Amino acid sequence: MKKYGYLFLLAAMVMACQNKSNNKQQQTEDLPKQDTVAEQAPIDSLAAPGKEIVYSADVDSIIDGRILLPSTYRVWENNDVSKIINGSWLELHHKNGSYHIQSASYHIENEDEEPCSGLPTETIVPKEDVLVFFNIPTVQKGAVDSVAFKNPIIEPGTPFEFTFQRDNYKLQATGIQFHKDQERGNPHARYTLKLYKNGQYIRTIIDQTQYNDTATELAFIGDLDKDGLPDFIFSSPRDYEEQRMIIILSGSAYAYDGNVQFDC
Repeated sequence: MKKYGYLFLLAAMVMACQNKSNNKQQQTEDLPKQDTVAEQAPIDSLAAPGKEIVYSADVDSIIDGRILLPSTYRVWENNDVSKIINGSWLELHHKNGSYHIQSASYHIENEDEEPCSGLPTETIVPKEDVLVFFNIPTVQKGAVDSVAFKNPIIEPGTPFEFTFQRDNYKLQATGIQFHKDQERGNPHARYTLKLYKNGQYIRTIIDQTQYNDTATELAFIGDLDKDGLPDFIFSSPRDYEEQRMIIILSGSAYAYDGNVQFDC
């Protein structure tokens, strides 16, 4: 009789353990499932990757409002250029065969009504031969080491090679051929420009998909932020009624854009 009692007690203990395990499993299954989102790297075709990671995105994913041009700006909705530029801005100018960065030296000329738009305008008139004005913290004053070049347009199939601080660089283009009128007038044509250093791909510095009788032209190569690496300035308007400059700094995660519209 005691034998059967022990067997009954043992069976009861086993059933209790199984029920407890099943309850824990059911509780685990009843917990709400959490969505997981993979962390994404910042995307920008003009981004300077930390370990030469290749990013891909439209060229317009860049920083606006840090560049002004020695040009005429329309005044509308209280958007006065004279309220933007001030003594903290710098300029890049060309003088006596070399480039210099110094505090912006200019004056503003006003016009009550532009014939084309009917809007009042303000014109930034520089004292020197200024390429751009900018308000970028990493740019430093002083003489600028620069690279001379003859052809501002880098056509696909004709890379531009240069040496800077004993390193060999190459700018290589693909896409639209600006010397062909039928491509230059295509508003949906694409132009991509990649930078190589000592034979190794560094970054894509231009990836533009909008051209309307315009072209991307190299305006400057030199060390603007004094880090020993070349920086670039391009003229790259998307339409023939736009003036647009792009600054690409080697040490910056993004490029800087400044543009002026003069469409009628």
